[in-house]
Amino acid sequence: MKRLLKILILPLILFLVYLLGPRPQFDELEGPNIKLMNISLDSLDRYVKAKDLDIPDLKADNASRIVWADSIRKTRYSVVYLHGFSASPMESNPTHLDFARQFGFNIYLPLLAGHGRNSVESFADLQPNDLIRDAKEAIAIGQLIGEDVIVMSCSTGSTLAIYLAGENKELIDALIMYSPNIALKDPTAKLVTGPWGRQIIQQVVGPYWNPNAPEEGGDGQKYWTRTYRTEGLIALQSLLDQTMTTEVFEKITQPYFLGYYYKNEAEQDGTISTDAIRSFVLQTATSETQKMVVPFPDAGEHVIANPLKGRSVQNVQDSTARFAEQILKLTGIR
Repeated sequence: MKRLLKILILPLILFLVYLLGPRPQFDELEGPNIKLMNISLDSLDRYVKAKDLDIPDLKADNASRIVWADSIRKTRYSVVYLHGFSASPMESNPTHLDFARQFGFNIYLPLLAGHGRNSVESFADLQPNDLIRDAKEAIAIGQLIGEDVIVMSCSTGSTLAIYLAGENKELIDALIMYSPNIALKDPTAKLVTGPWGRQIIQQVVGPYWNPNAPEEGGDGQKYWTRTYRTEGLIALQSLLDQTMTTEVFEKITQPYFLGYYYKNEAEQDGTISTDAIRSFVLQTATSETQKMVVPFPDAGEHVIANPLKGRSVQNVQDSTARFAEQILKLTGIR
């Protein structure tokens, strides 16, 4: 009997030791409400350029920028593009720029916190709030350059767009989401925000994600950070844990386009959970006539709107334009 008790007690003690272990700590999550900005259009370019001046190792062509439709003036809509984790504003090039050009809209391409650096130390001190604040400011800038705002996003950029959309209906008029990161495909990713999370990822992965990544070359190397600190993955999972909830999803009423790579169970997005995408769609309050959800079976990649990665970019562009014309009732000028 005593031997049996010892056998039973040991796993219990180990379980309690696990539960009582240290958890990664981040600042209390910032709420989703967006404050408007009071900046003149004439000074907006200078403001945006100044945002990235304190990044000493900023990679070329990664900085935040506004692309005006023709002159420095508001357009009927503006497009705000929120890029994914470890990416940069050109992640969905040329799709985002072509869309804005096709419909005659200004577009704002912000570089989110911690991104665009030529350094393997990227994301060492990243907080979920850093990304939320940058996304909120980006949408506020979108309000300055457009009468209404369409938020276009990819992956974790869509995480941010979703979190902000439900509480800012008067500021965000529509969503265009490519491969939205509702949840990561690997379910064990959730362990990194639990007890001993930092220690677990250090033991399993080490201090750097993808430390032996081969040189990708060309623009692929320019627009994505291949190797970075694993603390960034903990911050990413913390953001997902706190924002991708039923309560957040049910507040979304805006029209939206959602595209992702899915062919079958064997051939689908290997980065994010497509099951979570389908669950998200069922939980939003957007009417069926106001949403367009399109799986792209031949995209072949997580990033579907850039030909450096995806293989169905033209289909993605055509479907996005169809959403704008049929659901948003927009008319292209080019």
